[in-house]
Amino acid sequence: MAFCAFSKEYNKDAVISVDSAFIADYLPEASGDAVRVYLFGLWLCSTESEISLEKVAESLKLSCEEVIDNFKFWEEYDLVSIISQEPFTVRYLPISKTSKPRKFKPEKYTDFTNAIQALLPERMISTAEYSAYFSVMEDFSIKPEAMLMICKYCVDLKGNSIGYKYIITVARDFAYRGIITTELIERELSDYMVRSDDISAILTALNLKRKPEIEDLQLFNKWRNELDFEQKVLLYIAKKCKKKNVKALDEFIHELYANKLFTEKEIENYLKRREEYRDLAIKVCRALSVYVEVIEPVVESYILPWTAKGYDADTLEFLANWCFKKNKRTLNALNDQIEILYDKGLITLVSIAEYVKGMAKNDEFIKQILDICALDRRPNDSDRALLSTWFSWGFSTEMITQACTLSASKIRPLVYANATLSNWKSQNIFTKEAIPEKVSVQPNQNKTQHFESERSYTKEELDALIDSVDDIKF
Repeated sequence: MAFCAFSKEYNKDAVISVDSAFIADYLPEASGDAVRVYLFGLWLCSTESEISLEKVAESLKLSCEEVIDNFKFWEEYDLVSIISQEPFTVRYLPISKTSKPRKFKPEKYTDFTNAIQALLPERMISTAEYSAYFSVMEDFSIKPEAMLMICKYCVDLKGNSIGYKYIITVARDFAYRGIITTELIERELSDYMVRSDDISAILTALNLKRKPEIEDLQLFNKWRNELDFEQKVLLYIAKKCKKKNVKALDEFIHELYANKLFTEKEIENYLKRREEYRDLAIKVCRALSVYVEVIEPVVESYILPWTAKGYDADTLEFLANWCFKKNKRTLNALNDQIEILYDKGLITLVSIAEYVKGMAKNDEFIKQILDICALDRRPNDSDRALLSTWFSWGFSTEMITQACTLSASKIRPLVYANATLSNWKSQNIFTKEAIPEKVSVQPNQNKTQHFESERSYTKEELDALIDSVDDIKF
């Protein structure tokens, strides 16, 4: 008899290529060696070659025992049938188009099935439920005694009406953390019992009326051991948590940890500031006439960075009103203005107000020299930049007025005035008396002086500042 051969059913329905159901439903459950053994045997079936177990093992670089064990693995899934041990003979079976549960030998888990049925006397455990328990034990090498401990814990926690999927979820969680022996599971559950009162207190602070679960223990251990929060602080945080669920509490604790806040006083101050920031965000959006459905992103993306730079609530409200009246009615536009101000070192309301007041005063002076030059228009940014340059050269408003008066009849009077001032600068001429007689002119009677700084502003004065300068780019 050939080492491997198709059954009559397989020969009737199957093809030589690998069935897609094998790849989709069975291959993910198998080891690499199990897949190699299955595919090699499938190839032997197509060739109908006479080959021994030893030759197969040699070809796959496995031991004979490993080849047999892998075929037994596939037998549990009803993909093959071992029809003879000596000589070792395997028959391939057709693959079901629907994924079949793994096949287990009932006698292997007789004691377990009796014990778990005794744990749940109010209902009969189905074959599918038994198969789920067997599968998780096989997949993670959990001993039946250890699995029973997990089942008993879940039943004690949830009652006899507990669904088996919850038990499987807990068992998988234990297995993923390497807790698969009776000793490790007993230690984990003992730790849970010790911590149960502390966890219950936190759940009560969250207004949750349920028993602590193993997932709560895992979070609790993280909060205490990894994040280093004390129990009394965790209770305080739970009471302050707005969303009354464990997931929201975990996120809130991580937020506090990221800000290095570990005491009740630190957290209280932080929550107070956060509420103030939220109110400020609402005021800023209202001033800009911006609608946002959720205000928290505004706090995170704008208010916190602005306040971190040193801008207080009054200053931000003033700037928001400024942007609204200047038709810059978005948070991004306000942010751009704040970035420009910050680069200039303008942070406090007084410093910004004085800066704006200075610009307004300068605009009045620019309007005067535009009138001298017979330029009928409003001051613009180029004019302001030019005036700033003249001031930086050390010229007074009187000298600038003199230069513009000399340039009034020129085609481009401001350009000519700039050249005149540049020439005076090179000759160190900074007073009217030093100007040569042939270019001397009478001083303009409407010369302006720089403003004197004021140190406080009323709301009406601030509103007036906003309106005093048209279209300023700080």
